[in-house]
Parts: sequence; C-alpha cells; structure tokens
Amino acid sequence: MPPPLRLVLGGCVLCLAGCGNSRTLVPDTAVPAPPHGFRTLRLSHAAVSLITPRNWTVTGQSAPLVLTLNSGPAVVALWRFARAAAPPGSGAALAAARAALITATRARDRTLALLSSRLMRIDGARAVQLQARERIGGQVRRVSSTHVYVPGAELVLDEYAPPAQYAAIDRSVFAPIRRSLALLPAGSR
Repeated sequence: MPPPLRLVLGGCVLCLAGCGNSRTLVPDTAVPAPPHGFRTLRLSHAAVSLITPRNWTVTGQSAPLVLTLNSGPAVVALWRFARAAAPPGSGAALAAARAALITATRARDRTLALLSSRLMRIDGARAVQLQARERIGGQVRRVSSTHVYVPGAELVLDEYAPPAQYAAIDRSVFAPIRRSLALLPAGSR
C-alpha cells in the first residue's frame, strides 16, 4: 500500500477508535427532571389550557385521553370524558359526586389507599380532588386526581410519581399545572 494511503487509512482508524470515548450523559430516568421554565398549551379540542415544563415530554393522545406529560417516573395525564349529567350545581351535589367518585375508585382498585379528598373550584368550575396511594403498572405511586365538572364533560387531571419523590414534584410541577388549568370559552373550540 502506498505510504500516503496508509496514513489516510491510519488516520481514519484513529478517528474511529476515538468514537465512543467521549461519553454523553444519559438522563436519569429514575428521577423526574426539574422544570426548565414552563410553556402554555392551548388544547382547543378539549376546551382547556394549561402550562407544562418545557423540558418534559408532551404526547398528544386519542380521546378520551387528551395528553400525557412525563419525565422519568412522574406522569401527568389529562382526560376529557363525555358526561350527560349536568355539573354539580351546589356544594351538596358536589359532595355527593365526591362520595360516588370514592366508591367507584375503591371498587376499581381494592388496594387503593385514599389519603384525602377535597371539594374545590378550577377556573370557576366545581371540582373534586382525591389524593391516594395506589398501584399503577405494578408500581406504588402517590396520585393526585382532580375531577372538574363542566357542561357535557368531566375533565380529569391525574398526576402521579413514586411516593418518595411526590412532594418535590408536586411543589415544582404538579401544583403549578393544576393552578394553571383554565377552561376555554365554548366558542373557542
């Protein structure tokens, strides 16, 4: 082989030998990433808007699931279920909706540990929030499930993470998302 070609081939081999020696950091999928700023998503097909961390993965879904958002083991899911009944019109009706929701939740998952429940409003609409510990995909998760009753639908914002990580993720991501949930006017669909 002529000397110049040997040098060229030798240089290529040296370049190839160097590939893989510099390591790209792999994200730690066991721990959710702290948010690097938020962006607003306007989901006109679901008549809602909310904020999401810019560095978390957002995936659009097929109805009734509107979107999922995740980082590592932390997940946010937004659902929109059709509902024939009118939204609860009073505190007593909302309390009855909470009781029915707890009964249905316990029937679906006998291992669920209900930690708390509360009646609230999300952007003026009556809502029920359940805090629980349950198994999702075989893994124990701390869950916040917020059910918002609007004309013709029930919006459900599920937020969950491993119990040891939940408090930190709730402060930095879940609570801001929950507070940002806004109902879009009927004509904006």
